[in-house]
Amino acid sequence: MTFDVTARPDAEGVSFRMHFPDGPGDARVTALVLKEYFGASGSPDTLLEAYRANFRAIHAVAQQKALRGGQAGVTVETGDLKEWEIKGAAGVD
Repeated sequence: MTFDVTARPDAEGVSFRMHFPDGPGDARVTALVLKEYFGASGSPDTLLEAYRANFRAIHAVAQQKALRGGQAGVTVETGDLKEWEIKGAAGVD
């Protein structure tokens, strides 16, 4: 698994391509997730750095979200990480 070298940051987050169980697709992680969970300051450069440094966790959450509702246009938001954090703390898969 690797991060998307063509990932595109903007003020709202980072858009990227990744592999889902059904094949490659588009996904996005919000700037708020990258700031709150991964230490980005909010500039597009730091958002991209945070995505690249933490892509495994971001992609894992995106895959779980896609399994629940289809892969087209998955956006990883703070609620997704909060839910994952709670499940992990409780030992729930």
